[in-house]
Amino acid sequence: MHFLIVLYSRIMAVLSHITMKFISVPSPMIYSGAGSATALCGAIGRFACKRVLVVTDSVLVELGLVGRVTAELEKVGVAVEIYDAILPDPDFLQVEGGIALCRKMRCDAVLAIGGGSSLDAAKVIAVSAGSEQLPRKMEGFFKVAKRGLPLYCIPTTAGTGSEATMVSVITDTASSTKCFIVDPKLVPDAVALDASLMTGLPPAITAATGIDALTHAIESSLATEATEETLKKSLAATAMIFRYLETAVNDGENLEAREAMAVASCYAGAAFTVTNVGYVHGLAHQLGALCHIPHGLANALFLPHVLDFYCDTAAPQMARIAAAADIGSDADSDLERAKKLVEAVRSLEDRIGVPKSSDALKPEMVEELARRALKESHGLYGYPVPKYMRKAECEAIVRKILPA
Repeated sequence: MHFLIVLYSRIMAVLSHITMKFISVPSPMIYSGAGSATALCGAIGRFACKRVLVVTDSVLVELGLVGRVTAELEKVGVAVEIYDAILPDPDFLQVEGGIALCRKMRCDAVLAIGGGSSLDAAKVIAVSAGSEQLPRKMEGFFKVAKRGLPLYCIPTTAGTGSEATMVSVITDTASSTKCFIVDPKLVPDAVALDASLMTGLPPAITAATGIDALTHAIESSLATEATEETLKKSLAATAMIFRYLETAVNDGENLEAREAMAVASCYAGAAFTVTNVGYVHGLAHQLGALCHIPHGLANALFLPHVLDFYCDTAAPQMARIAAAADIGSDADSDLERAKKLVEAVRSLEDRIGVPKSSDALKPEMVEELARRALKESHGLYGYPVPKYMRKAECEAIVRKILPA
């Protein structure tokens, strides 16, 4: 049975890779550096947008961060409607609320300001409001009927890379599952990577979102369908994260570290939107759905354990990642360097305060979480992993993050 599961998953991964050869994934226009949000707002004005729906969360509104951006839009004659109902792991109800407001106020563009949740929601709001296609009808691969309203993004965390991907993840609260919408039409038109908007991000969120970006970079590098172009981006992202994440956590005002993390997150997103991800994400998605744990933290909990599982099979690929991040030495064997990569991840997570377990996870959830994770990883999405897990192996990894 395991052989058939692996065969099916591998076929799906190969088919996905072949499909991507015929799919043109656009790249957003990138504005980078402190003050780039102002530059993006000026561009939105020049693009003749009259009224923009700002998709964000209430915390960023209260902190005044959203107001800083909307003031720049108003300076160039763009009216603003704010939709701040987005919560972590946005659900279809939140998305539908944004669509309704966008249509009611006759907005002609959408601007996302926030973390991955706001960006993911804004993507679906933009395509649905512009095409009248229902969000639930978009679930799956390449089901978005047509390009929607112009979409602009200002990420305020360095982690999800959503500003560079063709993926949106929306929660179905009725079934406690995460629904994936994958289509090139979701890629934003333009993005501002403005480090000055990230300086107030708390250390714990900086840490979790940073490991999210690291997970994207590493899983993209390990993907059996990685290309020369995706490897350039994913390996560069990995190197930057190992160099700058700890500084960004400990000194949030450090603009050099913040900007490097923003660029790394975008690189990693651009890489994995082509290659797909792996078991870390399969597990993290289901942990988030069942236990309502933030996605970055969920990735951080599983990343070292999944890498440890890969070591014996994917040592050359892991050694390449380690070399890019200046971990180990050329005198090491591939396996030695791969193990040093795992320890470097563990050490980084320890230094930035990432927990090793989750109190929200209960022993009775282990089997169901593992079942869901394998269904996601081995099913339609066919994650291009370097080594396949059996059910018992997956359950063993889940148990590693149970509280002592």
